[in-house]
Amino acid sequence: MIKKTLRKDGRIYVGFYTEAIPEAETVHLVGSFNDWDINAHPMRRLKNGHFMTSRVFAQGASHEYRYLVNGETWVNDSDAERYVPNPHGSDNCVVTT
Repeated sequence: MIKKTLRKDGRIYVGFYTEAIPEAETVHLVGSFNDWDINAHPMRRLKNGHFMTSRVFAQGASHEYRYLVNGETWVNDSDAERYVPNPHGSDNCVVTT
């Protein structure tokens, strides 16, 4: 799930939330905004078992992303705005600000 908020400086605060993943020890937000670096944006576990992190983007930007669970399993956001095919035979999520 994505939550967007317009900041006073005109940029967009985006909160990224996974569904509950009880078996997850780690989850990372990975995407075009961090050059698909699997370690750049670790997410924190919430009390309800979901994971969350946030980023700030310029308005009018579009980014592809996925969640990496336990360093090995790619998971898509079931509430993504849209999906685009990736070169690995699956889809990436898209967020537009």
